[in-house]
Amino acid sequence: MKKNELKSNIPENPGVYLFKNSMRKIIYIGKASNLRKRVSSYFTTRALHNERTARMLSRAKNIDFIVTQSEVDALVLEETLIKLHKPQYNVKLTDDKKYPYIKVTFNETFPRIFPTRIVKKDGALYLGPYTDVKAVKKTIKTGRRIFPTRNCGKKLPQKECLDYHIGLCSAPCISAITKEEYRTIVQDSVKFLEGRHNKLEKQLDKSMKEHSSNLEFEKAANIRDRLSALRKVQNRQKVVLSKAADIDVIGLAEKQDNFCIVVDEIRNGKLVSQHHYFMNGISSLNDVMETFLSTYYRDRTYIPKEIILEASPVNKLLVQKWLSKKAKCAVTLKENVRKEKLSLLKMANKNAKIFIADFVEKKRKKSISKDIIELAKVLNLKTPPQRIEAFDISNIMGKFAVGSSVLFVNGKPLKSGYLHYRIKSVNEINDVAMIKEVIERKLRRIMQDKDKIPNLFVVDGGEGQLNAAISVLKHNHIHIHAIGLAKKFEDIHIGKNRIVSLPVDSPALKLLRRIRDEAHRFAISYYRKLHNKSLRKSALDDIKGIGKLKKKYLLKHFGSVSKLKQASIQEIEQVQGFGSKTASVIFEYLRNSPRKNTVEKT
Repeated sequence: MKKNELKSNIPENPGVYLFKNSMRKIIYIGKASNLRKRVSSYFTTRALHNERTARMLSRAKNIDFIVTQSEVDALVLEETLIKLHKPQYNVKLTDDKKYPYIKVTFNETFPRIFPTRIVKKDGALYLGPYTDVKAVKKTIKTGRRIFPTRNCGKKLPQKECLDYHIGLCSAPCISAITKEEYRTIVQDSVKFLEGRHNKLEKQLDKSMKEHSSNLEFEKAANIRDRLSALRKVQNRQKVVLSKAADIDVIGLAEKQDNFCIVVDEIRNGKLVSQHHYFMNGISSLNDVMETFLSTYYRDRTYIPKEIILEASPVNKLLVQKWLSKKAKCAVTLKENVRKEKLSLLKMANKNAKIFIADFVEKKRKKSISKDIIELAKVLNLKTPPQRIEAFDISNIMGKFAVGSSVLFVNGKPLKSGYLHYRIKSVNEINDVAMIKEVIERKLRRIMQDKDKIPNLFVVDGGEGQLNAAISVLKHNHIHIHAIGLAKKFEDIHIGKNRIVSLPVDSPALKLLRRIRDEAHRFAISYYRKLHNKSLRKSALDDIKGIGKLKKKYLLKHFGSVSKLKQASIQEIEQVQGFGSKTASVIFEYLRNSPRKNTVEKT
């Protein structure tokens, strides 16, 4: 859709816009306070888009929109539509594993509670996601001790099991409990799993007293036991706030364009759980926070009244209104906090930094190819050499001597890191001295922060070339591992006259060959360029006072340099723009210059 069409078709109202592909499938859903301005911005600021948005726009063929009464309504509608359509390019909370959930089968007559990694639209309640499956199982087990729920299959068995006799199940299979009483236990268990212990404690205490006053002493005793077990669990939890408050604390850390968000759930002043998530494809911390809040709380069944944040969302008031509407109470977002709450925020941020460092390292290891890993083992390197720089020299009898360096990152060539070198300090056939000059010039670029430090230098040649490279590295006090790769037997020289020979089909040797051959190709191409340029050089280029225009007139008049050499001073004077003085200079220079076979024509 073109910009002019957008202005005429899209209204300036709040609402939701839907990008669709050529098959009319929704690939992205967004909200806006002004639909026309927001959608138009995608086409007026293309250069500022991140990779995810750029890919989405390249596939988007149609745009639909839905007008709403307010921005909050737009946010609510966006939430509903994302849940329904799960668009490809809307940001998802990710990790290096599939998150476990707690499933409560309210779609069954006698609901069950169990962990799962599969979320379906089946009428069940899903709590989570959580990041620690062991903690999920432990929480469910603790909950069943307090609130005995069945742990059998979908179909009720014919008789009670051992769980009933040890107090872990209330046995709806033998009608030991009514349907209504059982569902009440399940609802209380959900409140426990959500960490709403304070509210649950008050509710159980009230229920116990009611049963007692109605002379239902057995029911009152059962609730008393649950209440006692709940209080024991609460006492074991760490108190982090002096006041019994429900708060979510959201920490944030960034590394290499990846973000980690940590959520610490404080319930009744105690830390009951911690979750962490990863996001990318977003540029600023404020955008990350807004996207996270709208994504994280989209599926939460309970939202506390206070949420402490490391960074404020872009549309803070709008997000607050949406959360308040969803929670059915006033929700406040706070960044500037002090004392206990500041300590909690610092703790969440610290955890986020630890998680993101581990996440990025795992991603890095996954991106490393097998040939680089094998090469690290062969060379006994502590870490795989992801940045490898190779050097080569090219010349014939010492003429037009040039060097090259090529850069490979993760086993693939990075052309922007390629460099040519015209040899300046060596005037004889001496590849060792030439390698030394090229390495010195490369290190100067590194020390001036023009280039990143590679993990490995590969020089084309044997012990002599390698020793030259190592001596330059030592002299400049730069630690870069260096090896030499000889062409004849393709042995790897690793220094101190030590040689490593690898099988022909070794992935590490194949990688080194590719890198070495690319450095050689790049050097040869530069040598040929200089050599061909010298062959095209005219005998007239060295005559003072003869520029491009006069050279053009001379060649046009005589046809070639060889015919010009046969001309007299008087004949040269006949050329447009030439006087006797200039003609004499040309005549004398050509007569005294050595004869060449080069023929130049116009």
